[in-house]
Amino acid sequence: MRGPEDAFLPSYSVPNAVRRRLSLSGKPLTPAELEILRWASEGKTVWEISQIRATSQATVKFHLRNIYCKLDVNNRVQAMNEAARQGLC
Repeated sequence: MRGPEDAFLPSYSVPNAVRRRLSLSGKPLTPAELEILRWASEGKTVWEISQIRATSQATVKFHLRNIYCKLDVNNRVQAMNEAARQGLC
């Protein structure tokens, strides 16, 4: 139960981006994510990958964000290095 001294303390909530990163971290990559990671490692752009996979650029970006979260990295270069370290591509 909250007392009068707690009435002025803001309630803390974890941002969705942090919650998402924590929930995906360490999980295995899906076949679609592995394919996108392979194309990205060959230097393909988001647009080129979307054309190859016959999907939207937003879908490719969605998969890239999931890859970054699962590999616990922040960008494409770090993802390539981590994937190579883990023997994924």
